[in-house]
Amino acid sequence: MAADSDDRSMLRVRLGNQDTHYREHLIPAATILRLFADCSTEIGLRENGGRPSLLAAYESAEFLLPCRVGDYVEFTAEVISRGRRSKRVKLAAYRHIAAPEKDGDPSVICDPPELIARAVLVSVKPREA
Repeated sequence: MAADSDDRSMLRVRLGNQDTHYREHLIPAATILRLFADCSTEIGLRENGGRPSLLAAYESAEFLLPCRVGDYVEFTAEVISRGRRSKRVKLAAYRHIAAPEKDGDPSVICDPPELIARAVLVSVKPREA
């Protein structure tokens, strides 16, 4: 299925202190999942007239590299299949800039961007009232 612009979305964020509770400024996987859901919500809002789709399940999720506070990450979402009220969405997260591991070290531009996580989620359109 070829995706048009309504079937794709993108979110770029700088991960901050509010995104973690771990030592050494590591970002928990749950934060990445939350940002995946935020990114895919845009697709649901556009197709449901301002009403978001509801997350039903993650079919898969892989966390390939650790993230830290200060990383700049791009999240992408693309619809890969549709049912009557549901859709499957392929997600990917790429680090564009890596935060320094120690104070005083420079940030590192990732060229090419590093794939840090990928997932597939299923969302459902709410029933009509």
